[in-house]
Parts: sequence; structure tokens; C-alpha cells
Amino acid sequence: MAEAKLLGVSGFQQAVKGGVRPNLFQVNHEFPDAMATEEDVAFLCKSASLPASTIGTVELPFRGRVIKVPGDRTFESWTATFYNEDTWKLRGAYESWIGLTNAVNANSATSSISEASKDITILQLDKFKSTDSKPETIREYKLVGAFPVSVSQISVAFDNNDSYEEFDVEFAYQYFTSTKGLNPLEKVTVS
Repeated sequence: MAEAKLLGVSGFQQAVKGGVRPNLFQVNHEFPDAMATEEDVAFLCKSASLPASTIGTVELPFRGRVIKVPGDRTFESWTATFYNEDTWKLRGAYESWIGLTNAVNANSATSSISEASKDITILQLDKFKSTDSKPETIREYKLVGAFPVSVSQISVAFDNNDSYEEFDVEFAYQYFTSTKGLNPLEKVTVS
């Protein structure tokens, strides 16, 4: 039997080490080739999330009991929040991206699914380790085959002072992979 650990402040500090900071992240992706735009997603992404991993449950009735077994994996939509800059380029780029998959005046697409889908990378950065003044990556998630499914409204109001406009973009994607750090020997893939 393992020896019980003393649950004090020192033990807690040793367990969490430096901790992971939620504000040390970066989101990157390219836009479809048909758009010919290069907006700076990394700077204008205010918030995002690391993707969830969900397995459904299949319930099998057996003699008055229900046996639960793992079902199929599902990948929920992923949302990021962006600052709106005064040129409106980024918001316009996401609106155009949606337009590639379904035009506003016709129920048709101007790009194929593969052309309109791009991978999105979410990096979790380390506060305590850096190379050339850049934080090292603790974990990397790649959303494979992503495309926007909604660009949210932007609320405007006379009494909304001292703030920037923001908008959300919701993406659907096929699956994600995750890599622990950037060391290829430590790869962990979820698919």
C-alpha cells in the first residue's frame, strides 16, 4: 500500500509545480485558398477552449439490469472569441469563409468541402520554459478539417464604453489530434 501524502501547502505546491495558465495560449489557422487572405488570428483571438473528447454510451438491457458499454466518439463544435479591429478584415474573412460553403442568395457552395476545410491549431504555452523569449508549447491540439458554421452578432450600445467589439466564431471539425509538447517522442494522438 502506498504511503499517504501529507496534504499541506508545501505538498500542494510540489504537486501543481508552476501550474498551467489559461491566458497562455495561441490559436492559428489558414483561410481557404479561394479567399486569398492572411488575417492575424493569433493576435486577435481573445479566448478559446481546448477541445472536449466525448464517448457515447450504449445501454444493453440484461435480466433487469442495464450494462453500459463505450459507444462512438463525437466531436462537439468548437468556439473562439475574436476582437473586431477597425478594418473589419477578420470578421469579413469569416463571413466570406461561410459564404464558400453556402452563399447568402443561393443554396449553393462555391468551394468543395475539402477546399473549404482547414486545420486549426491551439497551443497551450508554458510560463516557466521558453526558447528565444518564446514560451514553449506544453500541449498542441489540431482540429482537423474545420470550417465555420456561425459568426455571432456584435452587440452595440450607447452605454458600452471603454471596450472593444468582440464576436464568436463556431467551427465544426472532423476530429482532433493532440501532442504533448513538441517532442516527437512524446506524441499522444486522439482520433
